[in-house]
Amino acid sequence: MKRTILLFAVIAIFGNTLKAQEKAFQKGKLVISIGAGLGLYGTHTHQIQDQNVISGGAVKTIRAVKDTTGGAGSGVYPITVEYGLTNWLGIGGRIGFSKYIAKGDSTNKNIKPTVTAMDDDFVLSFHFIKTVHFDMPLELDMGYSHLKYLSNDSKNDAAKGGGFNYGLSLVPRIYFGRFVGMYFNLGYVGYNYPNLIYSNNTGSNLNASSGNLVSQLKGKGVNIGLGLVVKFL
Repeated sequence: MKRTILLFAVIAIFGNTLKAQEKAFQKGKLVISIGAGLGLYGTHTHQIQDQNVISGGAVKTIRAVKDTTGGAGSGVYPITVEYGLTNWLGIGGRIGFSKYIAKGDSTNKNIKPTVTAMDDDFVLSFHFIKTVHFDMPLELDMGYSHLKYLSNDSKNDAAKGGGFNYGLSLVPRIYFGRFVGMYFNLGYVGYNYPNLIYSNNTGSNLNASSGNLVSQLKGKGVNIGLGLVVKFL
């Protein structure tokens, strides 16, 4: 009887160990993913600059405010590295390169601006839904983003600035074996660049000479994409 009980205990422990090892995400695992996607955003530009106005027969300088809304689209190319801190929580980092869709100059269609951004993010992933070959983490990203706009015209007009970005995504992963699979991404993201710096051939910072310009750009919208995921023991 004792041997039977001992045998069942060993089988139960061994079975639970195998079951834990079969999960698509576990503590101590390293997961690397690389992919491509599309970002669609609503944008809001908020600008403040000095403006001379005539009031009571005298010229006065006021701080004029201009708000503009619009939209933007980009190709997004992320690389993410994640480590299993527990069986349900992963931590890691993400680098994301974005190239935005930009229209050509109205007077010369051959001249098209180049608009790019680079994100450096800290990542938290919550793995509550997973099986042997399926894992669907809820991923939270937050970090620093740098935006660069180049007009590519004869004046070399440009704008650049740093800010922060954040995102919340569902990232279902399907593994074809133990180590290699593919993932899909559906997420909500936001960007905030609090002070873009303008420049051209005449100077590296034109904000002061442009009425002490302060230009803030915000964007928020959705990212969709897919890619390759590799898991290491």
